[in-house]
Amino acid sequence: MKKLSLIVLTTIIGIQLEAQAPLPPAYLQNTLNRIDSLTLNLLEEIPCHVIYNQTIDTSQLDAEKFENQMHLLCSNIPFQYHESVQKYIDFYNRLGESYWDRLHERMETYFPLFEEVLDRHELPTDLKYISIIESNLNPNAVSWCGATGLWQFMPYTAKGMGMQITSQVDERKSILESTETACQYFMQSQAIFNDWLLSIASYNCGAGNVKKAIRYSGNKSNFWEIMPYLPKETQNYVPKFIAVAYVLNFTSHAQHQRNERSMVLIPQEIEQSVSLPKIASFFGEDSSSILALNCHFLAEHTYKSNGAKLVLPYGMAMNFASQYDSACEYARINPNTLPSTPTFSNKQTITHTVKSGQTLSYIARRYGVSVSQIKTWNHLRSDVIRVGQRLTIYR
Repeated sequence: MKKLSLIVLTTIIGIQLEAQAPLPPAYLQNTLNRIDSLTLNLLEEIPCHVIYNQTIDTSQLDAEKFENQMHLLCSNIPFQYHESVQKYIDFYNRLGESYWDRLHERMETYFPLFEEVLDRHELPTDLKYISIIESNLNPNAVSWCGATGLWQFMPYTAKGMGMQITSQVDERKSILESTETACQYFMQSQAIFNDWLLSIASYNCGAGNVKKAIRYSGNKSNFWEIMPYLPKETQNYVPKFIAVAYVLNFTSHAQHQRNERSMVLIPQEIEQSVSLPKIASFFGEDSSSILALNCHFLAEHTYKSNGAKLVLPYGMAMNFASQYDSACEYARINPNTLPSTPTFSNKQTITHTVKSGQTLSYIARRYGVSVSQIKTWNHLRSDVIRVGQRLTIYR
């Protein structure tokens, strides 16, 4: 739908331009601005996900009703009914409106880009719902075991698949790079299993555990048949995914009070060391929104980012492309003026695992350091920490 609309739009404008005499530069610039404006309006009107207004009482749901509805998604993924799926449909239906308001707000930001990347790799766009299971669409999410970002990659998995994790950049938090890597993983899994439910299961527990479950089941090839032989978390993982896809398409939670307008995000390559707040200031934008879209830059600048891409809202990205040199000159930083990252021996490093009831202030007092130091060492942008989160403390 998106591709077709863009082709129609650009074809019509292109025919109009070709039919005219050579245009003066000022008029041409005005025409390009109009194209940008029309493109933005077009893309914003495309909903961030399709809603099928055929809600029914989910307490009366059965396999036939469920699968008839899910068939409307026209997906390659076999969305099958199971009692465990019903359990999670009931669970998500009980969540409060504040959860769904926050989730829809994030969907408007991330889903359009997810769909574009998945579609480009010829993958089912319904795989976007996995990111909800993984992180609730929070790019700063960190699990108890260290998995990070929208798609929750472990450090060794991320590095093995070519993602940068340095003191300056963590591409697991990148909207674009993490999605590209997730697609790479899905394609590799499908090449092994040729079954979407098994591939989704392997995203949670690894291909080795899925192969082991297949072997223990007597070489069954159906997820529901090998389900008892999978890790407990994975037994729940696939039903959760199916339940989220159902709830966000066929229940009252598919709707949102506000008119949903997709946020159109454009990746922008940047070859110089610039300050992200200054880039925002150059275009009169709020720096917090730019930093939130680019939290993979851990220090609010692009120094030593090794080609990591900046993600900007459509209008700002177009302005940035047309004023690249001026914007970079304005926002350029001198690496010599940046505070150096302290180095410590292993004996001076402590890993603290957050326990229930602990705050950054408590942890800082315990180790005789400041809250700001803990936030700097662990690339935290707020005082919010989670039970099980691991914090590095330097003594």
